Amino acid sequence: MAPEASFAECHELIEEMRRIYATDEDALKVRALNQQFKEVRKLCEDREAHMQTVIKEMVKRVADAEKRATPSESPSEHQKRIAQVEAEKRAAGEFLTHMEAEAQALEHMQAELKSQSANLKVKKQEVDAIEMDDVPRAKHELSLYAHISKISWQYETTDRIKGRVNAHEGKDLQVIDYAVGDRSEYQLANDLWNLID
Repeated sequence: MAPEASFAECHELIEEMRRIYATDEDALKVRALNQQFKEVRKLCEDREAHMQTVIKEMVKRVADAEKRATPSESPSEHQKRIAQVEAEKRAAGEFLTHMEAEAQALEHMQAELKSQSANLKVKKQEVDAIEMDDVPRAKHELSLYAHISKISWQYETTDRIKGRVNAHEGKDLQVIDYAVGDRSEYQLANDLWNLID
């Protein structure tokens, strides 16, 4: 076999393996989870700042109401003003309770996102470990298979079984081109052996 053909086969095999293992889907998921975590934390901080502003405003309104309540008012007007202040106080308390519930829900969501991020990191480490261990072995086995059988497959064709048997000594290059399902696996194996021999 010519060195150029052997190099081309190896190059083709390496390019195919690099394309298969070039995806960074897990890293993208981790980045997306980290971004969601930052957004949730920012939302919590914004809600807390908003609540502080609301509480300050409510305290100011209560102070203003207390200043306006003077002894010169009639008892009924004084009672009305106190009732209004009490109603505002209750509304502020309900709003605060609602905001605290939302803050707890956001904290729960933040904890879940942290857990998902940790799980994805573990999965990525497992995938990296498999890649470090299995990919070189698979490359070696594929290279050995290609060298022994002298078959170069066209993997991009999915509706047909296509490839070529590189020239052996005294033989010309053989083309492999079969429709998927037009023969049994047994017959296909025999036909391929006949091309290789």
